[in-house]
Amino acid sequence: MRVLLVFHGWLPRDDRPLSGGALRAWHHLQALQAAGHEVLLITRDQDAADGGPPVFAGPAQLRDYARRVAPDRILCVQPEEAPALAGLGVPLCVDLYAPRLLEAAFDGTTATEATRTLRAIAAADHLLFSNRRQRWMYLGLLALAGVDLAKDSGDVVPLVAPDGPRRRIPSAPCVVMGGVAWPWQDPTDALRRAVAVLEARGEGKVVVYGGRPAIGDARVVDLPAAVPPGPHLEYAGLVPRAELLRAYASATVALDLMAPNPERELALAFRQVEYLGCGLPMITGAYHTLAPALDAADAGWVVAPGGLEAALTQALDDRDALRRRGRNARALARARFSLEVAERPLLDWVEAAALREKHDAPLPSAAELAARLAEARGAADTDRALRETAEAELAEKRAEVDDLNARLRELTASVGRLSRAVDEVAAFRREAVRVLGSQHAAASEEAHALAEALADTRADLAKKDAELRAARRETDRLQDALTAAQDEARYAGDRAVELGRREDRVRQERDRLREALARSPLARWLGGRE
Repeated sequence: MRVLLVFHGWLPRDDRPLSGGALRAWHHLQALQAAGHEVLLITRDQDAADGGPPVFAGPAQLRDYARRVAPDRILCVQPEEAPALAGLGVPLCVDLYAPRLLEAAFDGTTATEATRTLRAIAAADHLLFSNRRQRWMYLGLLALAGVDLAKDSGDVVPLVAPDGPRRRIPSAPCVVMGGVAWPWQDPTDALRRAVAVLEARGEGKVVVYGGRPAIGDARVVDLPAAVPPGPHLEYAGLVPRAELLRAYASATVALDLMAPNPERELALAFRQVEYLGCGLPMITGAYHTLAPALDAADAGWVVAPGGLEAALTQALDDRDALRRRGRNARALARARFSLEVAERPLLDWVEAAALREKHDAPLPSAAELAARLAEARGAADTDRALRETAEAELAEKRAEVDDLNARLRELTASVGRLSRAVDEVAAFRREAVRVLGSQHAAASEEAHALAEALADTRADLAKKDAELRAARRETDRLQDALTAAQDEARYAGDRAVELGRREDRVRQERDRLREALARSPLARWLGGRE
């Protein structure tokens, strides 16, 4: 079969937190694909994600998409989207996995949720519930909405427990509490008492996972303000689901005890089946829808209002009981909340689905009228807001026009002043032109005379320049001659010095010869001859 699955939120991924509606859709997707069905996903545009499914921006776009893909079955996890998917000739299954009508009593949206629920039931060909008590709550409403309970009263499809990590009991006590804090959940008393037990023992801590919901949280209990953190209490906030399951599997026990109210008696929470899937026994109240199964399987502690301390003490002191109940918790998860067991009724419906014969009924008609009235009021509120915005903008524009008119008057006065100034400037300019004309003529004559003088000066300069170049050439020649004469003079001087030296040598040689001659026998002989 080709199944269109409509949901809100992001599909599970290890690196981010997860909403309950998206997790419920994920389990449906896994079961349908495992059975061989083709599943087409679509979510709201505000939940768009990289690599995610197609998105829709409103009922009309959702209906157009459903017509275009032509599915064989439609499964709607968000009841408020069901009316847009009715009347397409395709069997429509609406998942009422949460007791929205009871939740609405705590966040002040009862009228809105009643209208949504009735319209969803009227649009549906089949309905799903997460547990028997919840189905019982809706049966009377189904009858009032025109559903023939003799033919079809819906199916119970429990929440699916994960196949959690291997269980490891810590050496130091670690009590966990998980899930988003909704307005109908008040665990403050149980949290204070659990912390008091750990403080008295001087060991261990309570770790609270989760945070405030994105919407509808006006009446949420501020747990850190009501029960401040300390050595035995830690608020871990929202964490990715894979990390959360590891924390559950490595804790001692889960604390799932809250102030009783009608919603708590009917709801089956995702965190509860996650505790079971991780083999983590929990301490919960006897009023809870899961309590009988938990008690029968010995998979946790089901306590009366005053029994928390005794149950927590046993969980911390009796390791054998803790291990036994942890094993039983995982066995209960596999027996009642595994994907194969929990999703079987949905797969059966997909195989045998048929259109429900629908008849007019007072409540759905009233709900439809209420929805249209709400839409009309919403449109009127939108129109009113637009009108108020337009009136504010009009008043602003009028103020701007008045301001522009005042500026225009100032500019008009400025233009008058400028016109007079321009006339005065023009008159001054004409006088200046006349004076400057006379000065220009005189300057022109003087410039002509100066030009002639400049021409004569340039000719004289050219002549002087030629003479200067000739003088420079003669100077260069004379400089060359002087250099040559100086070279010759230096040479002659050098020769004269050399000749002087030679003369001295000759004179010295002559004197030596004379002396030698005078001392010679010849000289004595000649002297004798004389």
